[in-house]
Parts: sequence; C-alpha cells; structure tokens
Amino acid sequence: MNIQKLLEKIEEKVENLTTLEIKTLMGNLEITDKGKVYIPNGNKIKGISSSIDLVGGDITTYISDDFVKNYPQLVDWHQSREAKGNEIVENNIHTVVNMVKALRDNIINDEK
Repeated sequence: MNIQKLLEKIEEKVENLTTLEIKTLMGNLEITDKGKVYIPNGNKIKGISSSIDLVGGDITTYISDDFVKNYPQLVDWHQSREAKGNEIVENNIHTVVNMVKALRDNIINDEK
C-alpha cells in the first residue's frame, strides 16, 4: 500500500472518530460477529447508553427507569467507562494526527 492510499484510509476512519458511544446493558441481547449489540424484537433491556460528540462536546445519556436505583454500582462503572473512553479517544486522535503529519512529511520529502 502506498502512502497516499494509507492517508486516504486514515481519512475515512477519522470520520468515525467524532462520536463515542458507551453502552452498559442488561437483558436478553446478543453480540454480532462485528461486536455490535443486537436486541431481538420484544426483549426488554435495562441499562445506560451514552453518546459523546467529540467535536461539539455534547454528551447524551439514556438510563432505563429503575437502573439507577437497582444497580448503582453499574452506574458508577458506566461513568468510569465514559471517562476512560474519552481518554482513549483523545490519545487515539493525537496518535492519528502524528501519523498523518509524519506521512505527509514523508511525501513532501519524497517529492523533493
């Protein structure tokens, strides 16, 4: 793979880095081969789902009615995952930016 194609691939993936989703769910659900949560029709799920807009900074959290009252430890755990997830994404973005800069510098030097 040449450097230009690698840059294009990184650019495609960076578009998916703008939203961080964190889910803490309980109930009859399945995980697909690609790691996505599948909830069969009619099944009741309890839990928390958070979506963090990394560009705008907005955080949206949905919590089922009785989850906070019945599972406070899982609420705390979910909140710790939000903090850790945000830290990981920030580090990943920093790494990708450095990779792109290094690749672009390499392209510029190759063109000289």
